[in-house]
Amino acid sequence: MEFLGSGTSTGIPTVGCDCAVCRSSNPRNKRLRSSVLFRVANGDDEERRLLVDVTPDIRIQALRSGFTSIHGVLITHTHADHCHGLDDLRSLYWGGGRVPLELWAYPESLSSLKQTFAYIFDADYDYKGIVKLNAHVFDQDAFEVAGVEVLPVQVIHGGMRVAGFRIGECAYITDTNEVPPASIEKLKGVRLLILDALRRAPHPTHMSLPKALETAEKIGCERVFFTHINHDLDHEAINRELPDWARLGYDRLKVAIEDDGTISVTEPAASDSPPPIAF
Repeated sequence: MEFLGSGTSTGIPTVGCDCAVCRSSNPRNKRLRSSVLFRVANGDDEERRLLVDVTPDIRIQALRSGFTSIHGVLITHTHADHCHGLDDLRSLYWGGGRVPLELWAYPESLSSLKQTFAYIFDADYDYKGIVKLNAHVFDQDAFEVAGVEVLPVQVIHGGMRVAGFRIGECAYITDTNEVPPASIEKLKGVRLLILDALRRAPHPTHMSLPKALETAEKIGCERVFFTHINHDLDHEAINRELPDWARLGYDRLKVAIEDDGTISVTEPAASDSPPPIAF
């Protein structure tokens, strides 16, 4: 999995804030809105790329990551910071020969997308400069995207349900204040987990850092990286407090289970092209 963004809904730095984290020069404290890219080897020479959520920062995220095509879009829920970049997928649609992109969401999420982006889903809309989507719904059962099995994992985000996703021994869960027992069972056997941890203090719709650690222990994963982080958490200071198996995620970090079973962590090099976006 590649972290495209690791920040909360405002991104970090937050507009108008002069706290130490927002003023930090540490690039790991600069967080675009939360999203990941699953890169899955599937028995042939072509990796499968599954984009989880389409943030308002997706253009920057794609340029930094360097991907120019995807095999599917997975929507966790339809709060603005997770879907309001949908229109910017048109570049991938055009570059892919104008083949509609495959998108998967809960039924209620797809209904919401069809209201917010009515023109994208309107078959009679005559302007050609938009993305076209081939939309599907899921609920509790596993589904397949480009030959990759995806297991949805339902979590609670205040008064709404949000989809986490498990692919093999990896899982991604954002925007949750509670992972129900049935979903904990679905996550048993996951070795590598990315999990919501907004801040230290409790929050009505997100996990605090202590609760996220407790949840990761219940799941029994080997490594956990936290995401959807606000400006209360300084990257270096928090990591010094965490156990060895837990770390804050950050933009452009890549974590993976390799063919030999090891969990690898690949940090972005300063010389990577394109360079990190400056703030």
